[in-house]
Amino acid sequence: MMADSITMETLYRRLIKMGTAERNVPMKNYTTFKTGGLADIVFCPGTREQLRDALALMRAQSVPVTVIGGGSNLLVSDDGIRGVVVRLACDNGRPGLIRLCGDELVCAGAEAGKREFVNFCLDAGLEGMEFLAGMPGCIGGGIVMNAGTNMGTFADILETVEFLDGGGLVQTMEVTRDKAHYRKIDLGDDAIVLGGYFRLRRASDPDAARNTVSRLISERGVKHPLGYPSAGSVFKNPDGYSSWKLINDAGLKGKRIGGAMVSELHTNFIINVDNATSEDVRSLIVCVQNEVYARFGVRLEPEVKLVGEF
Repeated sequence: MMADSITMETLYRRLIKMGTAERNVPMKNYTTFKTGGLADIVFCPGTREQLRDALALMRAQSVPVTVIGGGSNLLVSDDGIRGVVVRLACDNGRPGLIRLCGDELVCAGAEAGKREFVNFCLDAGLEGMEFLAGMPGCIGGGIVMNAGTNMGTFADILETVEFLDGGGLVQTMEVTRDKAHYRKIDLGDDAIVLGGYFRLRRASDPDAARNTVSRLISERGVKHPLGYPSAGSVFKNPDGYSSWKLINDAGLKGKRIGGAMVSELHTNFIINVDNATSEDVRSLIVCVQNEVYARFGVRLEPEVKLVGEF
């Protein structure tokens, strides 16, 4: 049940003592699609302890909670998000936790950016994380969805993950192959990722590792429509298929609904070309799904998470 306005005001005043909080925040400011309506409150905790205490407070108030990271894999409803959005991402000059925990072991907080993580590892003379080069978003989101490319995934380098369970207790889990899947790691629906420990390798040629990262970033700039707001790849690859090819072969390159368009550069990207709404994007997602299914009998599953009422 949604708390009443007085309770929400009281909640807001308590949350600003636990980090930073804003009222009536346009979610387009916090998503890479640059769409989304107002969130009642956006809260960024200052510490893990403040996150734990804030979550306990919100549970006690029966306030809905939505946890996000860098907003790179989200489509938020034009009607916004009721309750509190807990944002675990570092910006405005705030550093995320990234440090060496052993000779080839790096620990990183959920709030740390993937780019900062890659650069830290390069500076430490490590390799094995190059596949993350150019990926947007935060470490926490990457863990949750086992982000990756054909060069590797988070599960290939993630040794242990720390998370808060539904009762607010800190838990650790060893990431084994049976718990890692395509675009998912088994943590439980109520888990909130705090960070992870990554097992990497001492680079035999640090300059080569750095050059690989630079090359991958350059290739992404050529192959992906980075000049427009997007959420990266929209659809998971079905078994035996590439989503971009199914979409391309269905004749959907350049397909447009409102301000949203299937990219002509990479057809598994939907881009915001002209002040798109979230409903424009959602309608285009459904259109692509229907057209591909009608042509090839394959149902595309979104990789992007839809949040709010659509």
